Amino acid sequence: MPLPFFMLVIINVGIVAGAVIQWFGHLSFRPGVFFGVTVDPEFSRTEDAQRILWRYRRPIIVVAGLCSAALWLVVSRLKGVAAPLACSALIFIEVSGAIVSMALASRHVRPFAKQASPTRTRTASLLPRNRRLPGGWLPFVGPMLIVGAARLLVFTRRELMPPETYNGVLALLLVPFVANVFYLLVAWLLVFGTRQINPEGPPANEERTDRQAAYWFRLLVAYFVSVSFVGPALAAAGITPVAGPRFTVILMAVGWSFMTLAAVYLVKRSKRAADSPGSAARGDTTPDECWTLGMIYYNPDDPALVVETRVGRFGCDLNFGNKWSWVVCAVIVATPIAIRLVWF
Repeated sequence: MPLPFFMLVIINVGIVAGAVIQWFGHLSFRPGVFFGVTVDPEFSRTEDAQRILWRYRRPIIVVAGLCSAALWLVVSRLKGVAAPLACSALIFIEVSGAIVSMALASRHVRPFAKQASPTRTRTASLLPRNRRLPGGWLPFVGPMLIVGAARLLVFTRRELMPPETYNGVLALLLVPFVANVFYLLVAWLLVFGTRQINPEGPPANEERTDRQAAYWFRLLVAYFVSVSFVGPALAAAGITPVAGPRFTVILMAVGWSFMTLAAVYLVKRSKRAADSPGSAARGDTTPDECWTLGMIYYNPDDPALVVETRVGRFGCDLNFGNKWSWVVCAVIVATPIAIRLVWF
């Protein structure tokens, strides 16, 4: 069966929302870092920076437009498992386009980089750090519990629906399950895998605030993705009433409200950093020469497994100079394949 109209609307809203987030992504850069390159704090206000920013944004507009067109012209005519898989492909294309655009922007910023530091090691606070999941374990595993409960309900009703419908419903549930694996893994690494760089004072407080904001952001995205796909999946299985226009309107309102709050928060943080240049540490203390395209960190001299991302204030990246990072990557790559073998 083809995807319902309201699901196409939700996915289209997601594509537009992704483009909006990428458009304003530069607001999350740390002071002194612009597209993954260490620069003077005032560089982001120069004409050169604005020109680079526009060159970064143009591909985002084009890719988002092409993905939306493909959604309505191609995906809307697909049936069965092909439809949700094609939607996942469109999301992958949009994200990949943003990554490529970000990498190209980083190369354009390189000529304006500050002089590289002669050291390849980092310093960090040796004070003990209280490592606990904000809110406890129940909110953390909540997205997986939602998808798991829906999967169990569908399994108990499998004899009451045609095989094509059953496989289509499982395909819908597979999308949030794989997404949750990624988002929850990153959230866990943010709490237990990153280091406290600033030992005390306002920089340390801002560091803790950023870490908690990044954690809750990914957790809320996991909940939103879970509900967005579980509702239509249960409706298609005949377990719940049809998720029609009302469901779509509620999801759209929640999604746009969430994006608006996130944008307001980023704007306030950006203005506060500009108004108080001495309140927080500049950059992220990692050497520029260990970053490829501002996104891939390789430093065998740094024992850390996870470091602060260079392209945002609220994320983390693996240190590919640490052998355990390859284990993490293998788990991420193998997860969709392993799940596909046992899910259907």
